[in-house]
Amino acid sequence: MTRPSEVKPREGDLPAALYKDWEVGAEFPALSFTVTPDIVDEYLSVVDGDPSNYLVDGRRAAPPNVLAVYMMAVMYRKYPPQQGGIMIGNTFRFFHPIWADESTEVVGSGRLTDKYEKKGRKYICYQVDFHRADGTRLCSVSHTSAFAE
Repeated sequence: MTRPSEVKPREGDLPAALYKDWEVGAEFPALSFTVTPDIVDEYLSVVDGDPSNYLVDGRRAAPPNVLAVYMMAVMYRKYPPQQGGIMIGNTFRFFHPIWADESTEVVGSGRLTDKYEKKGRKYICYQVDFHRADGTRLCSVSHTSAFAE
């Protein structure tokens, strides 16, 4: 079982990546972790989710956004967190369920897709893709954050 806190650095743990450090096109190192039935149940309890809402062909699945808690950990492997970031938005695309009754080995990877300045804020955009260890695509997330810097 891999909890997000085990793979995600906290603000201040490492020197923060500043806007000037971000390079469009930079690839994030792969991050491997395991989503277990315990993680699924813990996530459901935190979001007050009803397991009966996540059935696929009669089989219990994890809420697809259970991977959201790992998204920033993938990016942080290349760019450690900067204090004061504001999450502007995320777009999720889901491709295959994570089954709630089995452990799933997941690999997250991604890249910086854009950076720009607008109205005194600095924006970064990145993409994170999640696959099973066997290559089955699970989820893709496009993310934008802003920094006052």
